[in-house]
Amino acid sequence: THLDSFEIIKVLGKGSMGKVMLVREKSSGKLFALKSIHKNWVVKHREIEHTISERNILVKIREMNHPFLMKLHQSFQTDTELFLVIDYYPGGDLATQLARFYKFDEERARFYAAEMILGIKELHRNGVVYRDLKPENVLLANTGHLVLTDFGLSKMFRDESKTTTFCGTAEYLAPEILTSLAYDYKVDLWSFGTLLYEMLVGITPFWADNQSVMYQRVLSANLEFPEDISQDAKDLISKLLVRGAHNRLDCDGVQNHPFFKDVNWDDVYSLKLKPPYVPSIKNECDLSN
Repeated sequence: THLDSFEIIKVLGKGSMGKVMLVREKSSGKLFALKSIHKNWVVKHREIEHTISERNILVKIREMNHPFLMKLHQSFQTDTELFLVIDYYPGGDLATQLARFYKFDEERARFYAAEMILGIKELHRNGVVYRDLKPENVLLANTGHLVLTDFGLSKMFRDESKTTTFCGTAEYLAPEILTSLAYDYKVDLWSFGTLLYEMLVGITPFWADNQSVMYQRVLSANLEFPEDISQDAKDLISKLLVRGAHNRLDCDGVQNHPFFKDVNWDDVYSLKLKPPYVPSIKNECDLSN
């Protein structure tokens, strides 16, 4: 496969390392997202390991074939660029949904949280720590189900190993990453707790408009809830936003928590639950979400 196999429809996003385009495969007529990465950027920023890691993780995820994880269809390269062909999700991301609705009711938040935790659990089961769970990386399919994407920061782990690189978005980062302590899979559960809080409250729990103040708040501020948050939701979030990672709930603990007591996990996995919200997509290339 090479670039000639695709018709470029439009650019979806641009960054220092490359861009993401909406493309149509000429042979099948199918839409995909095509991620291009400049090779010279990769070399200049010593990101070779990072980029190879993303591709390896995507290949591994393709083998997992999990409903809530982004699929890599193929990868190829030119002299100047690396390309990853991934699924295109016209439903937009959770950040856009939160900007539009401000926050979600508990039923909608629980639906997304249930799909998310199964995706995270599958990554962990395969030795991958996500490290970058945030609303921008949770995409909605046109069906209303979600998928976790952008494994650029993920790290392949061997069990029991700890890592200390700093990466991710301060708002969603676990305290042990901010303080450069060794960390493991539990960092994803902190981010999950932060995102669940944001879906229910409309803002992240330790938000401040100054980065260093926010760091301090993540490390030491008390967790506070508005009065309209249910007891089960408060209890779950309080057990996730625990600064000592060893006392933080793991994925199984989340699934068994009373907040999810009415959730049938087999139904979640097999996409049998009815999404509480379905994006309205006028045509295949509609980008209004």
